[in-house]
Amino acid sequence: MRAPSSLLLLCLTACGGPGDTGSLDCTADPDGDGLDDCEEWELGTDPDAADTDGDGTGDGDEASCVSDPLDAAEQCYTCGWPHGDPGGLESTGAALGDVVENVPFLDACEEVVDLWDFAGEYHILFVTASW
Repeated sequence: MRAPSSLLLLCLTACGGPGDTGSLDCTADPDGDGLDDCEEWELGTDPDAADTDGDGTGDGDEASCVSDPLDAAEQCYTCGWPHGDPGGLESTGAALGDVVENVPFLDACEEVVDLWDFAGEYHILFVTASW
């Protein structure tokens, strides 16, 4: 009996797709970075290297704080803020409906956080000033 095409597609997806040299073990984490082989395959990271981009932060930690584990220039914010800048934003002004400038802020962890990393989300900002 021939397997339905949906089962074949499921197997190709679970096994890594065409051209994969072996099946993935979704319980294995050979590099100890907190990501199993299936998660590594989905992210495009190296399952045998705990820090694929070589930036000093493990792939699992970068995935947890929404930093790109393939981009050494992108680091996790200390307080755990996600990097949400969609790229391609341009400041159009400060009127209602405009895109404001990408203002840098100092957060509670004393790290500079870019405003555009919160693009597409609603947040309440508590801003203080002193002189």
